[in-house]
Amino acid sequence: MAEDKLEPAEPAAGGEAAEAKAPEVKTPTAPVREEVAFHKPAAPERRTQARYLVHWRAALVNPVDGNVRYLGKTDNISLSGAAIISDANVPAKQDYHVYLEIPQPNGKSPLILELIGRVVYSNLANNSFRVGVSFKQYHGDAEKVLQAIIKSGKLKQVFDPDSV
Repeated sequence: MAEDKLEPAEPAAGGEAAEAKAPEVKTPTAPVREEVAFHKPAAPERRTQARYLVHWRAALVNPVDGNVRYLGKTDNISLSGAAIISDANVPAKQDYHVYLEIPQPNGKSPLILELIGRVVYSNLANNSFRVGVSFKQYHGDAEKVLQAIIKSGKLKQVFDPDSV
């Protein structure tokens, strides 16, 4: 194992050698933020739609065999996508039939929205996976229904693209 070597000091006046000095270590003047030190710089915000806080049940279904692959709950939603919290790590860059179950008042049957979405990321967060789904195609009246729910003003907005 290599040892750190001390640099010999310049001889002091009168010909005597001074004490050896350790190399100077530069200390940052300000704390280094974790994302700068360990991660890539934050990417510019690409979202163009406002996001709203909702906790609806969600299912991702394989479009080939029709089997439910992943279950979860939405964390937030927009007209162009949703963040879904799941117990499973969902592979990115795959398309799924997405079913969103919207609870209805007065004990009525929940409303089911069906669309096709593409998983764009799946990140571990707080012992669950946060799965980003980009909506590619709505089925039936799903887009109109989602627009009406958003325009109703009953959902809490969590992201506003105009504020970025």
